[in-house]
Amino acid sequence: MILAVATATIVSFVWSAALYAAPPVAAYVGRHSTPRPGLPTVVQMGAVVARSLVAACLIAGLMQAAGWDGVGAGALLGLALGVLPTAILTGAVVHEGTPVALAAIHALDWVVKLAVIGALVGLLA
Repeated sequence: MILAVATATIVSFVWSAALYAAPPVAAYVGRHSTPRPGLPTVVQMGAVVARSLVAACLIAGLMQAAGWDGVGAGALLGLALGVLPTAILTGAVVHEGTPVALAAIHALDWVVKLAVIGALVGLLA
């Protein structure tokens, strides 16, 4: 289980790094978000890894508690959990004026990340 969680954490971090490094995404996010001043990049990247690790542990724990295994069950669980960040980001659009496209990028990141984490945990656990 540890190998599954570690692998899923690393792969989800790589996915996010690739998404946000893509030139059109990087340009859009750069124009429409406000980075926290004074927070070093290494700390920001560490936070991404930590959030991915927490998500991987949650998915692994839920799969184990439910007695589920396999890529399909894991990916489906990840997709189901993708409802949560999508709902939160919808609130950011409605209540805080976050641009729809920016929220959609962040939601895409989390939905794919959770599905990939679930698939990897299901495959490797």
